Amino acid sequence: MKKVALLTALLLALSILCSCASERTTTLYVMDTFAEITIYGGNENVMERIENTLYDLDGELSATNGGVYELNENGGGETSEYIESLLCRSEIYYEKTGGAFSPYLGQVIDLWGVGSKNYVPTGEELSSALIASSAENVEHGEGNLVLRNGVRLNFGAIAKGYATDVIRDILTEEKVEGAVIFLGGNVYVHGTKPSGELFRVAIRDPKGSDNDWILALELTDKFVISSGDYERYFEENGERYHHIFSPETGYPVESDLRAVCIIADSGAMADAYSTALYVMGSQGAIDFWRENEGFELVLVGRDGTVTLTEGIGDNFIINNEKDYKYEVAKR
Repeated sequence: MKKVALLTALLLALSILCSCASERTTTLYVMDTFAEITIYGGNENVMERIENTLYDLDGELSATNGGVYELNENGGGETSEYIESLLCRSEIYYEKTGGAFSPYLGQVIDLWGVGSKNYVPTGEELSSALIASSAENVEHGEGNLVLRNGVRLNFGAIAKGYATDVIRDILTEEKVEGAVIFLGGNVYVHGTKPSGELFRVAIRDPKGSDNDWILALELTDKFVISSGDYERYFEENGERYHHIFSPETGYPVESDLRAVCIIADSGAMADAYSTALYVMGSQGAIDFWRENEGFELVLVGRDGTVTLTEGIGDNFIINNEKDYKYEVAKR
């Protein structure tokens, strides 16, 4: 199964070189993906609290059978604290990225159904869906949401990042010494290993198998979130259709990038930006990074170039077995 292979790749991607009696690990299926949580220290109830929170978030934020689905079906309604908070954050990143990240593309996403029905919509169908996919059709505040003209919300490009933000806050409150959170393609490392060493997170080679990596970052208290055309896709009549859609055309984005990886202090930001910067392409992504603070970038281009932003410094290891050209972007 692809999801099992993805989980295996993520486990191999993170090097945890020591263990101790206080290490606890759990694996669960939540938010349409596998999650693995490893914590060092903290009280015995921390893991249960984290698991319950993830299940709660899944129930609230799912666009297929959860709270967001019900709001879409009913044209709005009362919103939970989680949904209201995520709407506010989504609006910020929608504005900052000029719409390259959009939570309003639910109709477009539902039409394609990548990973489920795998359908190629007609131009007429996409035109109709794009007309509905406007921020002007959404109004919310004080726990209430109104959706007009058929707009459907979908937080797939930010929900897992937001969820890791919530888990980060729990780890901090519970004074957990170190932790590693895998949630689909998202990784969060908290504190340090019991030995005091930083965690090592590898970035997958989009041209290789699930277990292949191109470089590894040594980090603490950071989110590492990637997006690319290799994650979810289907093929029909010799054409390959991936799951990152252009807010302008409704079709999968034709980018000069294979993958975008964001390293940041915020999971929601990293998740939203990883999608938005893939939509922008390599030059747009670098320009956006130069104009905005709070995150670093690794870009994997179709031409075999890997671009790292200067803020990453020397805290990385290159896989010399890979035939990539590496360069550093400066502000």
